[in-house]
Amino acid sequence: MVALDVSAATNKILDKAISLAKFSDAKITVIYVIGAAATLGESAKNDYAVEKAEKILGSIKKSCEKQGIQFAFKILYGKPASKIAEFAEKGKVDLVVIGSKGIGGFKGKVLGSVANSIVHESKISVLVVK
Repeated sequence: MVALDVSAATNKILDKAISLAKFSDAKITVIYVIGAAATLGESAKNDYAVEKAEKILGSIKKSCEKQGIQFAFKILYGKPASKIAEFAEKGKVDLVVIGSKGIGGFKGKVLGSVANSIVHESKISVLVVK
């Protein structure tokens, strides 16, 4: 399973997942988590985020299909770390592939908050791509 946030590192994360899938004859499931809408204004933001995610995920699907990789994607709503861990456990995922830093504000030399939560809380093995 690949957890993406459509940041600058998306291609690098996906490339790593594709090479692992080829090596192990695995399927890739990409998940994208959108924060749950609390107001009407945020609902419009979520609609835009869903459109953007579907466009990018469609492109990723074509790339995987060209390389003979089975691909699925799911858009989830809620807190990213919680939703990623929950999906991985319920979906009986073998490996979670995630970027070290996402689209959050802090870009220091530490793990991003979502990646940090997944690494520490997931019962599934996690590969962090830098």
